[in-house]
Amino acid sequence: MTDDEFRSDLLAACASRAEVISCSAREGFTSEVLERLAEADEIPDTELCSETLTGHRNRKLEVDAWSMDEADDSLHLYMVLYDGSPTISGTLSLTEAREQGFNRLLGIFEQSRDGWLTANIEESRPLWALAKRIQTASLPAALRLHVLTDRPVSERLREIPAGRTSEDIAVTFQIWDLSRLRRIHDARSARDDLIVDFSSLPDGGLSVLPASVGSGDYTGYLTVVPGEVLAEMYTKHGSRLLEGNVRTFLGRTGKVNKGIAATVAKDPAKFFAYNNGIATTAGEVTIAQGPSGSIIITSASDLQIVNGAQTTASLAAALRDGSLKPGTVFVPMKLSVVPQSLTEDLIPLISRFANSQNGVKPSDFFANHAFHRRMEEISRRVLTHAVAGSQIQTHWYYERARGQHLNDQAGLTAAKKNQFLLVNPRSQVIKKTDFAKIECCFNLEPDIASKGPEKAFVSFAERISREWEDEGTRDLYGDDWFRTAVAKVILFKAIERIISEASWYEGGYRAKIAAYTAARVAKLGIDESNGGLLDYLRVWSQQSAGELLERQIAAIAEVMARVLRNPPLAGRDISEWAKQQACRKIALDTPVPIAKGFDAYTVSPDVKHAARREQKTAGSIERGLDAVKSVMSKDAEYWEALRRFARSKGLLSPEDEKSLVPACRMPEMIPTDRQSMRLLQLAQRAADAGWKPN
Repeated sequence: MTDDEFRSDLLAACASRAEVISCSAREGFTSEVLERLAEADEIPDTELCSETLTGHRNRKLEVDAWSMDEADDSLHLYMVLYDGSPTISGTLSLTEAREQGFNRLLGIFEQSRDGWLTANIEESRPLWALAKRIQTASLPAALRLHVLTDRPVSERLREIPAGRTSEDIAVTFQIWDLSRLRRIHDARSARDDLIVDFSSLPDGGLSVLPASVGSGDYTGYLTVVPGEVLAEMYTKHGSRLLEGNVRTFLGRTGKVNKGIAATVAKDPAKFFAYNNGIATTAGEVTIAQGPSGSIIITSASDLQIVNGAQTTASLAAALRDGSLKPGTVFVPMKLSVVPQSLTEDLIPLISRFANSQNGVKPSDFFANHAFHRRMEEISRRVLTHAVAGSQIQTHWYYERARGQHLNDQAGLTAAKKNQFLLVNPRSQVIKKTDFAKIECCFNLEPDIASKGPEKAFVSFAERISREWEDEGTRDLYGDDWFRTAVAKVILFKAIERIISEASWYEGGYRAKIAAYTAARVAKLGIDESNGGLLDYLRVWSQQSAGELLERQIAAIAEVMARVLRNPPLAGRDISEWAKQQACRKIALDTPVPIAKGFDAYTVSPDVKHAARREQKTAGSIERGLDAVKSVMSKDAEYWEALRRFARSKGLLSPEDEKSLVPACRMPEMIPTDRQSMRLLQLAQRAADAGWKPN
């Protein structure tokens, strides 16, 4: 795919987003690109805050979004340089990026710190809340400024040197241009442009010992890293160095480990003895010959810390406060070099096993859960009803992996691509993070959803992982569950659009108002049906909220906006207020107008429970049929070989023996669905014990 082709698709996705939620093309571009970067683990979850103004001494100030990264205690500010023309109108120069982007963002930070912004803009504006936070909170560990653009930059522009603020805070600069965004899409699970340079070390690089044998999936090395090198690396690159699961784990457990800090300050010579070290992965390393023929690594690309984030963050904090002295602390490091073709499968496994001794939950690795594969399969199979006079039935396309929708169009002719998009329109692509956030909202957890897609994803993962363990509950996640989930997506998109078009909407906090509106609509459905729920399948059937439900949504949204804009504590940050359980309680308990005829959109408890029983039955039948098909895809010789191996290892129970009888006599006999499920479990146990069928 060329830059032009990628740009056309990107702008089409941005335009679709802007149309759905009734926002400007620039805001649609901002939302789309920030979401892609967050999904690629390049940035933390963001808050939109689009402001342009003239500041103190006529300085031009501008910002489009911001975020705080809990993992490395850094503040991120984002600015969009959006062209939007049908064809690329030239490259973006560094001078233009500085004058129209970075300098304006830096002005936002500096005039927030000195109090000018909070004294000169209205408190109702989202920028005031950001400025107040910057002014009153402790200084961030680093300030990271980002320019997003739909134009390419010069090929020669590889890295922009870091700087310092007037208060001596490290400042880094990133330009996310068209070519870079395309590389992130092409790389899918790999990081972009993250190259760690070790060539300035005394020996010209990191001295390493080879730690792998043969020609396996990766090459391994063992080394020792000076503590200050690791700390400086983290200060420069921040949580981009952390594998996604690890970042979430670190953010939930705190930034600095007191024990590590105490050792660094009081007994640094013992650090190597007390600390387990870190485990890392890289896409590529540059190898050179060091003194006396030793092997040294001069640089590593796509470096990720999959275990040892607490150690790294603690050393960075110690470097900032002056307690880490150069040459006093050394950290053991294991480095696995994983080729790009294996990153999607191998890095999550390395991360999982490296963290198995820590309190990381299985839900932290939910991105590769079987739930997503099931939703993907259903989404490619289940068609909507044709609506509004259209003769075309479409799919709601569940994107289990980033970029699937675009990748499925690769290599298609123009006619085939148009046909694909007709059945799988861009406006009906569902990303798994959106799926999780919207489910949290309708599950009456708007406070969780307001904490951002990552936190919502963790909460959703914990619920699904828990319920998936029980076969009966797992069966609920079938076709009708998917249709219900899509109906919630339809309602949420309607909510966003209705808020944007409302006369009372002043701009800002749309995501928070939408989350609380969705929760309050769901709560109203439960209350008005005496314990039932909204009729989500009706929304699925008509593929829209409908006029009556939209009137109900509009009335609730206005009430929720008032709740959010009037926290009990005057001057409180609305974004932070929305994340509190107290806010959720007040919002869900606040009376709302009820549109006449709303009860037609509710389902009674009896109908709800009957539908749940039907879903479980349908899921059980489907699961059984899938198991039978899977067993029958192997021949009798396969199952006979499994029986011999399982007997030799003592893996067979009496029920397993009974299930193997028909399997070993196929096609004369066929196992039942229960026998088939037992056989598949037996095959997995045998594989875990070392069985390798021919």
